Amino acid sequence: MADWEAERGKKVHWQEMCAFMDQELKATCDGDTSRLVQKYAPDLLPGMTGALTHGIIHLGWGIDAQNPWMIVEGLAYLNFCYVGVDPSKITIREVGDEAPMDTVMRLSNEFYEKNLAETWIAAVKSKYDESFHPELVPAGFQWHLAKIVHEAHPIATQVPSWLRDTDLDTLFEQMYRATTYIYLATRDSSDGHGSFLILHALTSLWGVEHVCKAIQDDDVTRSALQQFFCMIVCLLATSNIGFPTAKILKEAITEFPPDKVVEVDWTPLEARGIAEEEEHNIKLVYVMRECWKRYGKWSGFSEAAASFTLTPNIGPANTSFKA
Repeated sequence: MADWEAERGKKVHWQEMCAFMDQELKATCDGDTSRLVQKYAPDLLPGMTGALTHGIIHLGWGIDAQNPWMIVEGLAYLNFCYVGVDPSKITIREVGDEAPMDTVMRLSNEFYEKNLAETWIAAVKSKYDESFHPELVPAGFQWHLAKIVHEAHPIATQVPSWLRDTDLDTLFEQMYRATTYIYLATRDSSDGHGSFLILHALTSLWGVEHVCKAIQDDDVTRSALQQFFCMIVCLLATSNIGFPTAKILKEAITEFPPDKVVEVDWTPLEARGIAEEEEHNIKLVYVMRECWKRYGKWSGFSEAAASFTLTPNIGPANTSFKA
């Protein structure tokens, strides 16, 4: 497919992109999906924000399920919906935070102290007309998010040094825990439902991990996690819920300290997730269950798993993420 890169992120020629990946799998990779992922995924990872991260989710979950056609679709999907922070704009912030939750606290304080909801988010949203990513205009929130990642603020692009210096196994655990804290802190205070957007951050992190395992390149993995960091900052900043305040974050840490262990019978929660019409909830249960098993049965994972989300209105006219 001669225009594979030229059509990247334009949301055109979806079927042709799938056919091209399928052809590449058979003709140049001898049916080996790992080789296909290693060949094409590294260039696509910076676009993980596209389609609310569904491209990276589809690819990573396809790898997890060992489903060749899902992997073909996932690579095509990432190319089809590519949106992300320009990697050349991402730099390392050498001083300050020692751990992910230190960073989240700092970002929350900075977001409100600098009034970034107005000086960054509102300003950038109003700057572009429908000639900017016209294919995303009908998607509402995704169009606005594309603007924000296009003009990402240093709060997003100056990534903490722990993303570079922490060993990768520990780093993934810290990222899962931090993202789970954000999910817990952004739950609807009236009914306890989780944020539809931050749920995507959790399931896309699972996708990122599995894609990076298939690629088997530590530098690519670190770059992908830096892009994920930029993405979640932009996602929070663009959303109606905004950043959780430092106060709310501290309350979540107090209620679910890192060493709080719980025993959980996952069977009822799994059944509840399977019965849900909102298909994202069973994905939430799956990721949180696996993290709970892997990372010491932390109570935060099981609590997040039980905090189902609601299906939002994400159209252009009345975009609303109640949860």
